[in-house]
Amino acid sequence: MSEEKHVEFKNKMIIRIAVSAILIAVGVVLSFLNPFAYFTIAGTKINPFAHLINVLSGVLLGLLFSIVTATGIAIIRFATGIGSIHAFHGGISGALIVGITSYFLQKKWPKYVEYAAFVEPLGTVFLGGTIAEIIVPIYGIFSMQGLLVYWSLFALPSIVGCTLGFIILKILKDSGYSRETFTNK
Repeated sequence: MSEEKHVEFKNKMIIRIAVSAILIAVGVVLSFLNPFAYFTIAGTKINPFAHLINVLSGVLLGLLFSIVTATGIAIIRFATGIGSIHAFHGGISGALIVGITSYFLQKKWPKYVEYAAFVEPLGTVFLGGTIAEIIVPIYGIFSMQGLLVYWSLFALPSIVGCTLGFIILKILKDSGYSRETFTNK
């Protein structure tokens, strides 16, 4: 690797770390300060802003940084009581799916990479909701009814969050900020 490429890689890595830290802070602040940011049902604190952050980090920063960002938000939300244990598997699974999808869209159809935002509910609802029913079954044992409850609880905020995230990604793209701004591709 040439010296110039090494410096560019290092600079973009620093930017990704900084943006990830900022997104963690924004995710926590939006969870805490906004009284409409989350509501509690069946022990699950539902927060559409976590899904918005998953979309932004997954598309702009990539897979690894989206998982780190979701984990950071989940740790702080859980430790401060503004999130439940479900913040971990709900957030991380959504970030995982967005990160993977945005990677493949960037390789094959780079001008459509923002559309990875709309797969966030697939990860959150089906992966995260299923894990929620496995670790804290609503009816005491794993059941299809409990699974459907968790899926529905995770669906609405993730759909709202991914839609808001997509709109913000489009605004950022029009302003000159895209995945290429933050990654080494």
